[in-house]
Amino acid sequence: MRNPQSRNFPGSRSTVLAAVVLTAVSAVPAPAFSGARHCFSESIVEIASDRSALVMRRTLKASEHNEILSFSVSLKMPNFAELENRVAHGERIAPDVIAARYLPSAADYAAMETWLKGQGFQITMEDPNHTNIFASGTVSQIEHAMGVNFARVATVDGEFTSAISAPNLPEELSGAVLAIDGLQPHLRMHPHFQFEPNVTTVSGTQFLAPADILAAYNSPSTLNGAGQTIAIIMSATVNTSDLTTFYSTVGSTATTANFTTKSINGGPTSTSQSADAVESALDVEWSSAIAPGAKVRLYAIPSLSNTSIIAACNQILADATANNITVASVSVGGVESGFSNSSMQADSQVFLQMANAGITVLFASGDGGSNPGGSTGTYSTSNPLQAEYPASDPNVAGVGGTSLILTSNTFSYAGETAFSTIPSGGNLATGGGISQFFARPSWQTDGGSVLANANRCVPDVSIVWSSILQGTNSGPSALVVSNGGDFAVGGTSLSVQAWGGIVAILNQARSIAGNSPVGLLGPIVYPLHGTSAFNDITSGNNGAYSAGSGYDLCTGLGSPNITNLASALGTVPAAPAPAAPAASSAPASGGGGGGGALSDGFYLALAILFTIRLATKDHRARRSR
Repeated sequence: MRNPQSRNFPGSRSTVLAAVVLTAVSAVPAPAFSGARHCFSESIVEIASDRSALVMRRTLKASEHNEILSFSVSLKMPNFAELENRVAHGERIAPDVIAARYLPSAADYAAMETWLKGQGFQITMEDPNHTNIFASGTVSQIEHAMGVNFARVATVDGEFTSAISAPNLPEELSGAVLAIDGLQPHLRMHPHFQFEPNVTTVSGTQFLAPADILAAYNSPSTLNGAGQTIAIIMSATVNTSDLTTFYSTVGSTATTANFTTKSINGGPTSTSQSADAVESALDVEWSSAIAPGAKVRLYAIPSLSNTSIIAACNQILADATANNITVASVSVGGVESGFSNSSMQADSQVFLQMANAGITVLFASGDGGSNPGGSTGTYSTSNPLQAEYPASDPNVAGVGGTSLILTSNTFSYAGETAFSTIPSGGNLATGGGISQFFARPSWQTDGGSVLANANRCVPDVSIVWSSILQGTNSGPSALVVSNGGDFAVGGTSLSVQAWGGIVAILNQARSIAGNSPVGLLGPIVYPLHGTSAFNDITSGNNGAYSAGSGYDLCTGLGSPNITNLASALGTVPAAPAPAAPAASSAPASGGGGGGGALSDGFYLALAILFTIRLATKDHRARRSR
């Protein structure tokens, strides 16, 4: 097991702290290098220790030497631990302070970019926060410039030309560099949706509708996510005709006018589009249907490589202010051992910048339970105990999945269990466990023995993966429409997108109350453990871990009671009385409760806990297709 790394990433060697505006590369003279090189050994995963990869041959063909690889060079953020602590305590640091104290210097960024261009690499994306340089070049160029050995490596996803030795850089540049990522394209994340069986009744096939979920989790009828934008990252685009069909079928008021696609580095390939179309449709359809008043921006990437996902995150940061992006919900992940140490550190820098910008970043905790596989992501006792990444990063929220129990006649909430097929011999379960890499943040506590652990625990929260009708062992699945076809799906992909819509609802409530967006979710929800803001889930297991009272490694703090959670974090506007103007949206009063408010004024709303009865009438929309 890897020890948790220090959260205080070393700062840039440069003492020149520049504004956000990037220094023009042409103004930086080409430096002279001594010839000494620094090896970045933590920028690759050793193939010998990767159970999911196999070196097929070490001699490359000419065509393989000419393959184009996209990669990134990440610079070190100075004073990282200090910034992480400030953000965790509710501060939003102004851009000029971020630039002066926490961002890598523009001079270091420009020097690295100049060297890359001098080696013949193409710069594919600029980072206004001069933290990540995104570039591309041939395998031969990378071999020559960075001293990397490549081989043909096979995984469940296919065969790749991938690095089998660590890259190096001139010593004079190395002090500012944290990570070089993307040289092992066989390392990639995987979607976390699962096809589920349809439930056939006498009236046809029955689907779980967004209105069923909103009603089950007590969502206020006066909130729909209006004014917020949800960012989705996936390696496939979505047909607007599918969205129209989906909204019509499930009775959603969401509209395609609120949907936008933005391609990153050329967008999806034909291969990724074919493989991930259903996942992309699930992400857009369900996040938008849970928060039908919100806008959704799909960031369409070429593959599920870590480099592509972080490039999308950089673009989301750049777009956030103009588009009011307050949520990014991402349905992918992989076992922590499948990523290099330095790439996880580099990603954490971006996630922290997003949190400081008021963006709540959510990742699915995975579908492989306590022992997820490195290649397939499914559960097996032969796999080691580990959490999935990026859900394990302290600067994001990990979302687990539950079996939602509904009454047979009204589809009302009747309880939940941790989702798992393991007891019946299956290999799927909600992801959860203890990080091998990240230390537990100080805010992750509920006073229980589980969270006395020294390492980061996953997940933070949970919600429906699939449903069960009370008194039976099955129930309707979530509907997804993709390429004109109907699919019954589940998985923590559904869970994380439901939470994406819920955070949009919470941010709408906070906006009404004059508060800023939620941002980093963890510090503001852990003080609410044991309150009516969450449904505590106490049964079920994901293999090695069992759900129980309080926090657990299957369902985290539990699933949300949306009205009560919105009341704790902002104001829920009162529903209008019949034939009368809407009531004032002034803050409502209520009894105190929960685990106590944090000292920062940003969290005073945590002391406001009350219950509003949900007046929403049933709209089940279980239309036979």
